[in-house]
Amino acid sequence: MELLVATWSVRLAAVAALAVAVASIASGIPVSEAILRAIAAAFVFTLGGRILLTRLESKEQRFRRLMAQRAREGGAE
Repeated sequence: MELLVATWSVRLAAVAALAVAVASIASGIPVSEAILRAIAAAFVFTLGGRILLTRLESKEQRFRRLMAQRAREGGAE
């Protein structure tokens, strides 16, 4: 399910960036500012997907991820 959420958040980020860029250029905004707005829209959608992934993560998955992270950090010392 994580891959599905990640894939769709990236797809929506790309569509949102394109839509914002087209709408910005159509309204007469300079291309450089339209690009910045498109980047911001893509960032917001990608961040939203990351937040959704965090909320959908079960307690067991989170525990396993944290234990794996601690094992990696402990092995690096």
